[in-house]
Amino acid sequence: MQRSLAVILCVLTLAGCTSRPQYGALAVNSEPAVEATEHKLLIATTRERAGEPDTFFNGERSTQLDYASTTVSIPASHQPGAIEWPKTLPGDPNTDFVVRDAHYINGNDAFRATYKKQLNALPKANRSTMVFIHGYNTLFAEAVFRYAQFANDSGFKGVPVLFTWASRGSVANYVYDNNSATVARDGLDQLLTNIGKDTDGPIMIIAHSMGNWALLETLRQMQLSGNSITKRKNVYIILAAPDVDVDVFKNQMRSIGKLANPPLILLSKDDRALKLSNLIAGDEGRLGSYADDSELADLGVIVLDLTNVETNDSSRHNKFAEIAVDLPKLREVLEAHNINVSKSNRGFSQSVGNAGRSLGTFIKSAADVVVTVPRSLIVAD
Repeated sequence: MQRSLAVILCVLTLAGCTSRPQYGALAVNSEPAVEATEHKLLIATTRERAGEPDTFFNGERSTQLDYASTTVSIPASHQPGAIEWPKTLPGDPNTDFVVRDAHYINGNDAFRATYKKQLNALPKANRSTMVFIHGYNTLFAEAVFRYAQFANDSGFKGVPVLFTWASRGSVANYVYDNNSATVARDGLDQLLTNIGKDTDGPIMIIAHSMGNWALLETLRQMQLSGNSITKRKNVYIILAAPDVDVDVFKNQMRSIGKLANPPLILLSKDDRALKLSNLIAGDEGRLGSYADDSELADLGVIVLDLTNVETNDSSRHNKFAEIAVDLPKLREVLEAHNINVSKSNRGFSQSVGNAGRSLGTFIKSAADVVVTVPRSLIVAD
């Protein structure tokens, strides 16, 4: 076990940036760029404000929810799934991700007013919200740039909201990060409750890695308090590479109860980061790399097994980011009222919904994706 742990730690260390953006990565760049695309992200966080310039938040825990807004510019040369980090700050907007604007938003009321203003400024058809919750070992700037990449590649036209909790951005701080994700429950509850009050439009909530622990615990908490958001027909949950114990997940699902839309799990059995997590957790099995898709589907979730999907990520933990370009099709799948998946197990070749939309066009490498759905959604040909 010690040898395996050492090997995985080396892989994850080498997979990271050679110089991670600990400080100053949110320095504003106002230079013009040709055909760059800008994305304004709203931010809610349980991180502590940083004292260093152009950093905004560090990896320590705050006693209350805090807010900010930033606009990230993405170059025309951007490759889907990648983050073109500046080699030197504040970067070159023609080749790099750069920050165009960043500022704090002081207080819950001001954040809600900003959110509603940004939402109402959009055409009615685009008044949707996507909340993203990052995973373990994530610096604040990394969370911002990853979500900007995801929003850009997915072609999302609504309001992107980042919920970022107090990760120290270090492989060695797994337990601290896990506790921070637990502490973040009340803040995430507050954010989702406010968004639920401030919009009747679609809400998509995407969590990655350990962020799933924060999300599932929050959904459980909201259900037990009688304040569940997941009973709404236009709320969709995506669990990407969840770093959650499978037995704990089963317990959480029993408490959360039936959702209006079945949650969707993106898992990969070759996920090296979750192998490390599994070793730390006593070899109990992590949800994001679980071997039995059918057992998970019996819990009322839809499973997308990405094990055979090729990736440029050596840790194989960020495949969700590389399929972001397919998010619009995924939303069509989740919004379909009737999922018709044949017992012949042709999976993605089957039609979805009354409009006959095809899961076969959902992911570019659909032939490499295995879909497993709850029995309640299976309809024979």
